[in-house]
Amino acid sequence: MSGFCVPRRVAFVIPGDSDAPEVFLMQLPDGPPVVLHGASAVIWVLAADGEEDVVAEVGRTMGVARDMLEGDVTTHLRDLVDRGWLLARSD
Repeated sequence: MSGFCVPRRVAFVIPGDSDAPEVFLMQLPDGPPVVLHGASAVIWVLAADGEEDVVAEVGRTMGVARDMLEGDVTTHLRDLVDRGWLLARSD
């Protein structure tokens, strides 16, 4: 996977009034709402914003070395794609 984008049928809200990162997602027109918290929300936001190297940016954001989190972040990104919350782009 070389990049990500938000599918057209996914609506999202990123509230700015919370101390902890969270994202509210819903597949349109009538999917159940889902809330991502903490690292999961950070990963989704970075990927949805088009960050080229999500793993590196998550590491910088959370103060963790890339090699300590690469497997977990990659697995989580695949899960988000499999669930339809992100689309994987190949350039």
